[in-house]
Amino acid sequence: MGFFTPWFLAGAVAVGLPIWLHLLKRHKTDPKLFPSLMFFEYRETSSVKHRRLDHILLFILRTLMILLLALLFASPFIRRSAAASDGKKLTVVAIDRSFSMRYGDRLARAKNQAMQVLGNLKPGDQAQVIALAGQVQALTQVTNDAAALRAAVAAVQPGDSRASFGELARYLRTLSEGQKMPLEVHLASDLQKSAMPPGFADLRLAPATNLILHPVGGTEKNWTVENVVAPRRVFDPKRVKIQATIAGFGTPAAKRTVTLLLNGRELQSKSVDVPENGRGQVEFLGLEAPYGFSKGEVRIDSGDALPGDDRYYFSTERTDPRKVLFIDDGRRPRAELYFRAALDSSGDGGFQMETLRPEVASGATLTNYAFVVLNDLANVPQNLDSSLQHYVNAGGSVLVSLGPGSAVLPRVPVLDEAIQASSYAGREGDRFLTVTDIDAGHPALRSVERFNGVKFYQAIHVGAAKSRVLAKLNDQTPLVLERTIGEGKVLAFTSTFDNVLNDLPIHASWVPFVAQTALYLGGGGAEQAVNLAVDTYVELRAGDSKGAAAEVSDPDGKRVLSLEEAVKARNFALEREGFYEIKTAAGRRSLVAVHADRRESDLAPIPPETLDLWKGTGGVDSTPAGDGSGANAGADKPWGLWPYILLLLLGVAVAESVVADGFLRPSAPQREAMKREAA
Repeated sequence: MGFFTPWFLAGAVAVGLPIWLHLLKRHKTDPKLFPSLMFFEYRETSSVKHRRLDHILLFILRTLMILLLALLFASPFIRRSAAASDGKKLTVVAIDRSFSMRYGDRLARAKNQAMQVLGNLKPGDQAQVIALAGQVQALTQVTNDAAALRAAVAAVQPGDSRASFGELARYLRTLSEGQKMPLEVHLASDLQKSAMPPGFADLRLAPATNLILHPVGGTEKNWTVENVVAPRRVFDPKRVKIQATIAGFGTPAAKRTVTLLLNGRELQSKSVDVPENGRGQVEFLGLEAPYGFSKGEVRIDSGDALPGDDRYYFSTERTDPRKVLFIDDGRRPRAELYFRAALDSSGDGGFQMETLRPEVASGATLTNYAFVVLNDLANVPQNLDSSLQHYVNAGGSVLVSLGPGSAVLPRVPVLDEAIQASSYAGREGDRFLTVTDIDAGHPALRSVERFNGVKFYQAIHVGAAKSRVLAKLNDQTPLVLERTIGEGKVLAFTSTFDNVLNDLPIHASWVPFVAQTALYLGGGGAEQAVNLAVDTYVELRAGDSKGAAAEVSDPDGKRVLSLEEAVKARNFALEREGFYEIKTAAGRRSLVAVHADRRESDLAPIPPETLDLWKGTGGVDSTPAGDGSGANAGADKPWGLWPYILLLLLGVAVAESVVADGFLRPSAPQREAMKREAA
């Protein structure tokens, strides 16, 4: 027995209250008038009667009430075994349906093992069938219906996800807590090492959980197309380069033939030497892709029992270079020159810049441009401002450069942040400002080397009430700000793009900054990749708007979103290998290639000693001492006694009221005397 809050036992000292009431406060005399005590001799007397407790039963009840109240707050408990006294248990049949279970007949053997477990159940035994992949899927409720359990096992199909034993252990802990009975878990799996979580503590099982393993795999040789690096967009087919990595797990040195296919048509074929249990790379130059989206594939001739990873899907789009609108009022011609040179130097030739004056840009169709640049505009026409707002809300992107011309405006165009002042480098010190704080993980700033060595002589101080600050100068002036508006985004650079207010254009950081910003704003950033692994998510909407509908078509060409999901869902999980057609809420269409998780290609099993440790976590004394998240003393669980103490306390309180009413009520003669005195 123990106490959850033992300090409340100190309240038991309150038993002195009934002692004081029944002993010290018992003897009371009313003073009587007497003429004089001078003829009386002073003498001390002792009354034994005054030291004796009166109303013994009432005293005991009151003392017991106080002790029970202190005990109730101390919250005592006893330890009871988690095992049910009648011997009942819940049988859980878990079948691994991860990608590696496609190897040979592993899944069929796992299902046979599960059927044998179900066949050994007695009538009335409760069981549940679950399937294991990246997430745990409950195929049945807890039931004793043998037919439903067998049908669930027969319906299990192999998936393309990586198995996660950490998710399985988490599910079993939750199930044990909810069912309040011991679990007997039968896991039919190839027990692949890649299914292990990062920390062994994630494998912890609940007390009274008996894990029984049914291994259906082993160490097997397997070749795979481990990775393919292909451009998302093709502008010049002759400049395209595709790299493929071929890996062997537990394999001897061998020569493999690698084939490049596009839309089902074979384009090129090469041989690569794969060393023993190693990797080899092959490179394809040029990709004669038609305009529009194309489905690419790299394939090898492995001849092993897992043909699913002998191919690797990728997606690409043949298109003309995207246009970038550079809006400039002509006051800073060198800014246009530097920006154009950096854009042309990015390497892929994916952007073409077009320059317009603000009054001309007011009538331009902004949707024809990948993004828009506002170069230190002193005046933004009303029509242009309205067009930019509509363009960004619909999913467009704007890059704003601020300088002396913009300083006269009350707010930053489109970004809608207050322009507070111009920040100048002082005459004291180094006489220039530098970047001291930068979000190097942001796609637009990932390769700028933190603007090392760049000197800023003047910047525009902008408030950041609605925006996120990505970079700051050493005087805390925001240098780069970002804000999401509707489905689009706005970046603001609080200095100019020429080499007057800063020397950024003559530093090595300039070209990466322009190139990465163009990719990010133009829709080709890393966060919008189209070659993804199973169990990743694609973004369907960037803002909070829920009116625009998104569309997702699976590899079978079926639309998978309901009407409600189409207008509300922010992302979508890719659960199968193949090609998905995506249309975001902003109207952008893409072809996403999804491939099975290549960690599943390594078929090495978990060492036996690790499996023994895992099974031991569900037995007695499996939880380390001091681990507050685990159970106490193995399979024993604390059982609170407070409900019983509360009921006893209520009973004692009622009894005390009845006894007190009988003891303390005046007798009949006393009541008559009191009435006469009152009259």
